[in-house]
Amino acid sequence: MDEEVKVQEARERFAQLLNGTQWQGKHIAITRHGKAAGVLVPPDWYERAVAALSGPGT
Repeated sequence: MDEEVKVQEARERFAQLLNGTQWQGKHIAITRHGKAAGVLVPPDWYERAVAALSGPGT
């Protein structure tokens, strides 16, 4: 991960974090109580991951 932020901080910086994923290609973990609660990833990375999991011809 390029960055790790707590849920409260993610709420406050959401637009900035999205800009980081969209324009800088960052992967950002959002944590709650020290554990990953979610991950923001660049849209193209997500699309490739979904396509790869779908497999050929699906």
